[in-house]
Amino acid sequence: MLNGIISDLDRDIQDFLHKLGEDIVAEARSNLQNNANINTGTLLSSIRIISESEKMIEVGTDVFYAAYVEYGRGPIRPINAKVLHWIDKASGKDVFAMFASATQPMPFLEPAVIKHTSKFVDIFVQKNTEKIARLAS
Repeated sequence: MLNGIISDLDRDIQDFLHKLGEDIVAEARSNLQNNANINTGTLLSSIRIISESEKMIEVGTDVFYAAYVEYGRGPIRPINAKVLHWIDKASGKDVFAMFASATQPMPFLEPAVIKHTSKFVDIFVQKNTEKIARLAS
């Protein structure tokens, strides 16, 4: 019985990590939508399992501005131009300014990681307890 548990342990860990990654991705996408912080959907669709191996999984995004959404940013002043330029989301009009205010953090990924990793050990123990009970029967 013990040999069966041990031989399946690496596969079980990999399966649990993959499921954990999928849960984190779903939660992070939901958090981003709830933050009402979607303009084009680029960031939302970029949240994914980036890489995984036998005992590791990496979840995240490669969109450069994701950190600004997650953690906010300080005020901005022009460096290589005389003024800043952007298009206002509400009106669609061009905006020119000498200064852009700081933005508040709108965490979406970190809360998802914290929520789902805190449950990982309990779920893993429960599943293996069930497996041991089945093997013992």
